Amino acid sequence: MLCALMPQSDPDLKPGSVLHIKKYSSRGHPSKNKYVFVVGFVSETVIAGFLISSQLSYLQQETHKKEIVRIPHNATSFLRAESIIQCFEMERLSMESICQGFQDGSVTCCGRLGVKYLYNIRKVVEGSRLLAQMDIESLLQILPTPRA
Repeated sequence: MLCALMPQSDPDLKPGSVLHIKKYSSRGHPSKNKYVFVVGFVSETVIAGFLISSQLSYLQQETHKKEIVRIPHNATSFLRAESIIQCFEMERLSMESICQGFQDGSVTCCGRLGVKYLYNIRKVVEGSRLLAQMDIESLLQILPTPRA
């Protein structure tokens, strides 16, 4: 059981799941409600993820435009606008905080994105110039490889 504290069934934390986290804060930014794309487990207690954003200005930035994966408008029922998966900074989510969030209602699973997004993220990670080398290595161990 992933979340031993939870009386109901385990949350969907499989690769491709999208979590909505209320008042999420990372990298010194103020807390804000955020969507996080689950890449997978880097350890038994830590989940790797990437933020999902509707800030399409990253598409115009030379430094960032190759470090994102697009999610088209209407590709999901839970994202209301065209969005991007920001693959330039890996988020580390502790299982303890995620389980606590599911219990107190500050974390919900909105749904899942198809495996093609995991494949596209792998391509971005393989060519990343912004991710830390340690993060690239961790991500490549958990991201699926497309079949030929």
